[in-house]
Amino acid sequence: MTGGAGAILGSILQVGHFVGLILAAVAVLEAYLYVHFFRYGRKWFLPAVILGAGAACFASLMLAPLQLDAGRAASAAVCAAMLEAAIALFFKYVIRGRWALPYMMLAPGIVGLTLLIIYPLLFEVYLSFHDLKLTTILHWSRTGELPFVGFKHFVKVFMSSPLSEVGFWQLVLRTLWWTFVNVLFHVSGGFALALLLHHKLKLKGLYRTLLIVPWAMPQVVAVLAMRGEFHSQYGFINVAVERLVSWMPLLASLGLQPVQWLTQHPFLTCCIINIWLGIPFMMVVILGGLQSISQHYYDAAAIDGASAFQQFRMITLPLIKPVLAPAVTLGTVWTFNNINVIYLVTGQAGGTEDADILVSALYKAAFTYYRYSYSAAFAIVIFLILFAFSMAWLKWTRGTESVYERD
Repeated sequence: MTGGAGAILGSILQVGHFVGLILAAVAVLEAYLYVHFFRYGRKWFLPAVILGAGAACFASLMLAPLQLDAGRAASAAVCAAMLEAAIALFFKYVIRGRWALPYMMLAPGIVGLTLLIIYPLLFEVYLSFHDLKLTTILHWSRTGELPFVGFKHFVKVFMSSPLSEVGFWQLVLRTLWWTFVNVLFHVSGGFALALLLHHKLKLKGLYRTLLIVPWAMPQVVAVLAMRGEFHSQYGFINVAVERLVSWMPLLASLGLQPVQWLTQHPFLTCCIINIWLGIPFMMVVILGGLQSISQHYYDAAAIDGASAFQQFRMITLPLIKPVLAPAVTLGTVWTFNNINVIYLVTGQAGGTEDADILVSALYKAAFTYYRYSYSAAFAIVIFLILFAFSMAWLKWTRGTESVYERD
């Protein structure tokens, strides 16, 4: 077997092993729930599940590579048995076998979300109040203990910057400008295209397909393809500028010439590419909202003598608002957190800081400078900023209400 085929087979076996572990975990979970839902009335139920929980906890801790002594493992096993006793009593005297099917079907998804989202979020909060960095990570890996520092890292987030040339508040302003410019063009460009496609056009299906391509493509492929168009020598932008200047020499006297987009104007380049990527999403959302508006409103307005602009202002905007407000909220959050475009366009493994925003600075703090606890506090600050904006925006626009629920 060749080396390449062996590597492929090894990867397949690893994936199969991972899938097998997930299926085994789901089977154990369902068996646990089955016993609690359908065997709660048996005499052996309480002693069996309590002793089983304690024994399983003790065995798993002794076999796991945590370097725990038997005393600590026994203490943990006693706690697990006490917790299981409370759960078993709850199933025996409160649940009593009710709602078995929905809970057994939802349980794997709930556990998966807990492990993939809730646990990392709680661990991030834990890290933000402790001090994990290169000088403490070895001690933490051996003992599981970290020094508690309180709000020290949160203060550092506002008082210092993970970057060497750009301060925190400069990053905030740049991120706000990045978000505003991109979302503004996403909404305006998407609205304009949706209005055009909403009218009767020949080959409308073809236009929709072509316009949706940037959003339907994998973002990595789309961004790298567009990045090539800004190449200083062979990119389409500079080639087009050179051809235009050769045809109209007057433009050269006005200052039009090829530029080094990726080094001289990295932030502008990222904005252009992200605008190109984001317009199709807004177009699809707004087009769906336009198609849900009954034509009878426009017919009645036309009979009353309303102009096209008046119809747009009095009919289209109010009725599209319940669709547009959540889409703008989602687009703002996506754009605020969009590290993909900046990372792929500027090739940031710690390179230029001229295009950095908050999330790219957070990436560098965590994976270039290894300031893990500082990065955790930084991430929580970004989350709180976005959460506050989203709640305020939805409340102001009443984006969670339908148009018929309003006064």
